[in-house]
Amino acid sequence: MRPRSWLRALLFGAASCVCVCALPGPAAGANDAAATPTPDAVEKAQSLFKKGAALYESKRYALALEQFRGSYAAVASPNSHLYIARCLADLGDLPEAYLEFEQVAQEAAARAKTEPRYAQTEQTAQLERDDVARKIALVNVTVAHPESATSLTIAGKEVPRARWGKPFPVKPGKAEVVLRTRTGSDVQTVPVSAGETKSLTLGADASGPAAAPDEASQIPDEQPDMLPPESPSPRAYLRPYAYAAGGVGVAGLAVFTVAGLMANGTYSDLSESCGGPCPPDRQDDVDAGKAQKTVANVGLAVGALGLVAGTTLFILSFSGGGAAETSGAAASPQLVVGPGFTGLRGTF
Repeated sequence: MRPRSWLRALLFGAASCVCVCALPGPAAGANDAAATPTPDAVEKAQSLFKKGAALYESKRYALALEQFRGSYAAVASPNSHLYIARCLADLGDLPEAYLEFEQVAQEAAARAKTEPRYAQTEQTAQLERDDVARKIALVNVTVAHPESATSLTIAGKEVPRARWGKPFPVKPGKAEVVLRTRTGSDVQTVPVSAGETKSLTLGADASGPAAAPDEASQIPDEQPDMLPPESPSPRAYLRPYAYAAGGVGVAGLAVFTVAGLMANGTYSDLSESCGGPCPPDRQDDVDAGKAQKTVANVGLAVGALGLVAGTTLFILSFSGGGAAETSGAAASPQLVVGPGFTGLRGTF
C-alpha cells in the first residue's frame, strides 16, 4: 500500500519546496548529468508544478497530469515525475503507472548520488510501484533467439528491446504475447492473476535451421517386411580381374582395328603401284605391311582372349557360396588359360 497520509503530505510539501525553491537542472535521462536550467525554464516549471499540485489535491487527476508533464518537460525533476506516475495510478492506468514508478526510482537513484535529497523520492517510488504490482500482473518473456526477432508485443503494447527478459506489467486476465521474427510469429495467450508474475520463453525455433530428427525415432519398432541383407558372393574378389581382362580385350581389339586398317592401306598402295611382284626398292614397304598385319593379328588374339577371360571372371564373381560349395560335394569350375586352350574346366 502507499505511504501513510502524513508521510505523503510531508513528501508532497518537500517536493513542492524542491521544485519551487531549488529546482534541479534538466536531464536527458536518468544517467545524464544535470545541467543548470535557464531562468525561464525554472519559472515555467515552478508555475506548472504549483498548478498541478493544486489540481491533484482536488483529485482532478487528468488535469494535474498535464501540468506535471509540462513541469517535467521544462525541468526534469524526479519529484514532478513521481506525480506523473501517481496521476496515472489514480486514473486507473496501473500498468503504465508501474512503468513510470520504476523509471522514477531509477532516475532518482542516479540523481541521489550527487543530490541526496532525491534518495527519499527513490524509496517512495519503489514503495508505490510495489503497491501497484499487487493490483496487476507481470509477464516476463525470455526471447530465445533475440538476434532473429523483430518485435515483442505484450497485451497490445510493444515492449522495447532493452526490456526483453524483464517483468512487464499487464492487467489481470488474459494477456496475448506476440513475438515476431524474420520467419514468422510466435503467439501465446497467457492467463494471469493480480499479483502474479508469469514467465515464458518464446522463439525457441526462430533462429537457425530446423533440428534434424533423431535417427532412432525414424526406425519403426517392427519391420516384418524387411529382408535380411544379401551376403556378398565369396568370389566377388574376381570382379577387379574381370574388369582388367575386359580392358585388355578392348585395347587388343583397338590395336587390331588400327593395325588392320594400316596394313590394308599399305597392301592396297603396293598393289596399285607395283601391279604384281614389287621391285627390291619397295621391300621396306612390303616389310611394313607384314609387320602391320602381324600386329593386327596379335591385337585380335589378345582382344578376343581378354574379352573371353573378362566375361568369364565377371560371371564367376556372382556365383558360388551355395551349399554344395560349402560342403565341398562338388568341385568349382576353374578358368584355364593356356597356349592351346582357354575356357572353364571342372564339374558342374
